Amino acid sequence: MHNGRQEITILWHIENYSFCKQETGEALLSPDFESQGLEGTSWFLRLCPRGETDENKGFISLFLLRGADNGPEYVSVKFELSVLAEDGSALSSKEYDHSFYGGDLHGSHNFFKMDESLYLRKLPRDVLTVRCRMWRGEGEVQREAPICVRTCIGVETISFRHEVDNFSRMKPNQKHTIRIASHLEKKCFVTSSLYFTVDSCRDGEMMVEITTSDSDYFLCKRRISLLKFWNIILCREDDNRFDVERKDIQKLPLSFTKLEIINKKSEYLEGDKLILFCECSFSTKQVYRKIGETPVEMPLEAEKQRNNQETSKDISKIYSNTSTHSSLSEDMKTLFVKQCLTDIRLKTKTKSFPAHRSVLCARSPVFERMLTSDMKERNTDSIEVEDLGDDVVQQLLLFLYSDTVQDLERTMVTGLYYAADKYEIGRLKAVCSSFLVEHLSPTNAGELLLLADSHSDGDLKGVVEDFILDHDKGVFVSKEWEMLMETNPLLAMKTMQLRFKR
Repeated sequence: MHNGRQEITILWHIENYSFCKQETGEALLSPDFESQGLEGTSWFLRLCPRGETDENKGFISLFLLRGADNGPEYVSVKFELSVLAEDGSALSSKEYDHSFYGGDLHGSHNFFKMDESLYLRKLPRDVLTVRCRMWRGEGEVQREAPICVRTCIGVETISFRHEVDNFSRMKPNQKHTIRIASHLEKKCFVTSSLYFTVDSCRDGEMMVEITTSDSDYFLCKRRISLLKFWNIILCREDDNRFDVERKDIQKLPLSFTKLEIINKKSEYLEGDKLILFCECSFSTKQVYRKIGETPVEMPLEAEKQRNNQETSKDISKIYSNTSTHSSLSEDMKTLFVKQCLTDIRLKTKTKSFPAHRSVLCARSPVFERMLTSDMKERNTDSIEVEDLGDDVVQQLLLFLYSDTVQDLERTMVTGLYYAADKYEIGRLKAVCSSFLVEHLSPTNAGELLLLADSHSDGDLKGVVEDFILDHDKGVFVSKEWEMLMETNPLLAMKTMQLRFKR
């Protein structure tokens, strides 16, 4: 050891964290790391996503672990463990002082309780970052270059169509089964079995059972929709990533019975053929763990941006051979641009935009209700959208056809957010929210707070409130906040009150 305070920092990034398969008592281990300032000893971070014991369910258990090494019999260190949000702020942080023997660990069983809403708000990219700071000695701080270690949880999403001919002739408990090969594991197959049951409660309850041939594949998310032409009707959506007990979602009933489908066969069946579209996300084997030293300490956001760029380069090499072929989104965008076979128009105060009924129905539940129920739009060739600007409608339609937006500006995004909320286009609303949050500042925080409050958007409002509390001096003295206090005094007062409640 040198004179002064020897300090090292380890950043452990766990990618696709919500897909961790570990049950209570099972742990993730970081790659091991060493430091010149710790006398050649070897160390790990140990994290239990669902707690170390049954008493810790719902909590992350986090420990610093000394490995088997040739260092001194015991090493006394002070250390700090933290879980970081995407912006680098600490969601939880605790300090410890402990003497470690070989194989010894120290930390907390109830380190941090993370619910789904907090996770999605604070870690939208699904990367959990654990920081460990270790130091020995006192006096002038001598920092070593930070060590970055990474663990990527393997995830595979498989989408497929399950088609059943002569659906009306199916008998109870008669399974219709298909097999789909994994893209990642040559020997792994996903099996989808569709059948219906008969009991005294529900006549013809439809069941879809998803299984795999590889025990390392664990089903975490599934979304099943019924297809007919352009109509997409959600039948079931399940996600067990944030369950404390990790409920099994392999075999669950759909929202329709066989009788309900047959009674509406003109809507649900195409020539007595049932078509289901299934999207399944599996947690697979841990893909990689690696360690490296960064020459200089960088902000967390800059580090992530650099890593994203490197990942993009790797992906572009793998899939470069697909660039010569158009994708579905490109073909849909071409359909929008060429306005081929359009059968309806969206009318603003000054302009009319051609579109396709089937696309509007597939992408927006509100448009679907307009065009398939007894509302006036069903029997006309236009939909009035006079509360939207021309640029907003243009971007709205572009997104409905291609799932993308272009040349966004903050003033226009507010209108696009309003349109996404009005027509229940959740993905577009999330895109707009993300853009607005990225451009959040002390001068526009009040405006965005009012927007989130008026649309009852709790997630967006929570992010804005956190920003305001973190930048309270800059926000509360701005002219824009003074205007909010004049126009919406109750909202301003409740937000300022949060500062003292927290």
